[in-house]
Amino acid sequence: MKFSTQKTALSQTHFTGERIKKKLSERVHYDQTGFAMHRALFSAYLGRFVNEEGVLLLHLAVEQWERSEPYLHEARKDFQINRERLGESSHLAVSFSLGAVKGTVRKC
Repeated sequence: MKFSTQKTALSQTHFTGERIKKKLSERVHYDQTGFAMHRALFSAYLGRFVNEEGVLLLHLAVEQWERSEPYLHEARKDFQINRERLGESSHLAVSFSLGAVKGTVRKC
């Protein structure tokens, strides 16, 4: 399902219903109700509660939050672990790709 990210403003939405604009560089959502969550994960979570008309059903997101929050924290931890594991191999792949584009291959 597609919906307008500008109209829903999920990354700005708090469980109180208030929208507070953030800088794009702010990667953590500090909700007014007291919890903190990675901005992209929280936006994705809220996206589950946007209906066919593009309206966020915030009351449903709030109702299901207590049950869902531990899974979102676990997903964030898994992402960080995998990123750290892949970090070195990704760095090597990028270095190789950049060298190939320039017609040379650099050793790292």
